[in-house]
Amino acid sequence: MKIFFFLFISPLFLCSQNSFETGKNAFEAGEHLKAVSVLKAVLKDKPSDKMVRDYLGQAYASLERWEESAEVNESLVEDFPKNAEYHFRYGGALGLVAKNSNPFKAVSLIGDVKFHLKKAIELDLKHVNSRWALLQMYLELPGIIGGSESTSRKYASELKSISPVDGALAFGYIERELKNYDKAEVHYRQAVELGQSEMTYKELAELYKRSDNKSAFFQTLELGIKKLNSIEMASVYVDRALTLNQNERKALKILNTLDLVGLNSEEKEKLNRLKSQLDY
Repeated sequence: MKIFFFLFISPLFLCSQNSFETGKNAFEAGEHLKAVSVLKAVLKDKPSDKMVRDYLGQAYASLERWEESAEVNESLVEDFPKNAEYHFRYGGALGLVAKNSNPFKAVSLIGDVKFHLKKAIELDLKHVNSRWALLQMYLELPGIIGGSESTSRKYASELKSISPVDGALAFGYIERELKNYDKAEVHYRQAVELGQSEMTYKELAELYKRSDNKSAFFQTLELGIKKLNSIEMASVYVDRALTLNQNERKALKILNTLDLVGLNSEEKEKLNRLKSQLDY
């Protein structure tokens, strides 16, 4: 019976499956334009396919094509109303549409943004990304249209209860945006101690960049690079060194300390490009 079944599988079905895999693989490889092109074509034949829409919505978001991402994710929310991640993606995309729109359109979208982000939390009590999005939105919005520092801090407290690292980053973010740099430093240093990740080091370095503490900026990244053998942080270091025309020789020295065994082929290529930028 199995042999009989496979003999009669539609060639169109096989073609659609192969095309979906091509689009999915392109997305996962970071080839987002190709992913959009392939997945849009598949969607014409399979307009209700969940996974095609899932990856297409993500591909649009990666390209910062927020209106198209919102449209795709809206259809997913309608078909899968109990999926927290789809509510988050839809609310997040709408939020970025609002951020890049005129004030009148932005105000008209805020209610929907809040609804879907809060719905994601209702459906998944530990949904971290929705809390981050709400924290940022309440902090950025003027009070007259629903902004609230206290509400932003409430979501930071919720993040802390879920993840101490996210909590430290969240409170650091709030203080940094309010230009309370000394308070932000306390939180970001705590995040580094707890997390020891690229993100925590980069966020602390960003604080020093904004507060124009060049020495602390470079020292933070250097420590993170050595601790994590991070080509990503090395790239940030080199970029800033070239921009400021400062620490270029130190940057090259740091690049030469990276453990090549711990780098993949793409990271090794990036390392060589960084060295060529320094031109020593």
